[in-house]
Amino acid sequence: MDIHQRDDLPFPHSLPEFQRLFPDVGACAAYLEKLRWPDGFVCPHCEAGGEPLRFANRPNVFRCRECRRDTSLKAGTVMEGSHTPLNIWFWAAYLVTSQTPGMSAVQFQRQLGLPRYETAFQILHKLRAGMVRPDQDRIGGKAHEHVEVDETYVGGRTRGKGSGKGSGVHDMSLVACAVEVHQRKPGGKL
Repeated sequence: MDIHQRDDLPFPHSLPEFQRLFPDVGACAAYLEKLRWPDGFVCPHCEAGGEPLRFANRPNVFRCRECRRDTSLKAGTVMEGSHTPLNIWFWAAYLVTSQTPGMSAVQFQRQLGLPRYETAFQILHKLRAGMVRPDQDRIGGKAHEHVEVDETYVGGRTRGKGSGKGSGVHDMSLVACAVEVHQRKPGGKL
């Protein structure tokens, strides 16, 4: 679903707008609920509509009044099964989509104030995987084999003041990489 096609949901275009739209977990939950169910809650189990039962101690869980089954607000998203609060996920998504590519998990952890590196790594990995278009154009001839291409700069800082180049990064070379991706056959070798 493209958020830009929804006129009823504002999309932040700057950090101050983001902070105003998503000041707390409740605002994030309300936004996600409106995104998932624009015409009101519909139970994914029995397809009954109407206002669900809500729990004060479990704000991300809705209980259908008809079939009495619970539905998580995060179900079917990259946030599913995560204990990380929604506002941290929203901040993380904002950082990943608005910052320069190549943010490390350590930098990500520091920016979000997360106590564990593993949590930052998981969130970053899930968001990056979620941003891949499944219908993207692929380089390669076969349906299940394709080529992925990326680039980076390789080099290092100039050491010592006697180099005549001053301080900073010098002598960096652009390196392009291409990897052909093959799907592993079930039961086959890695």
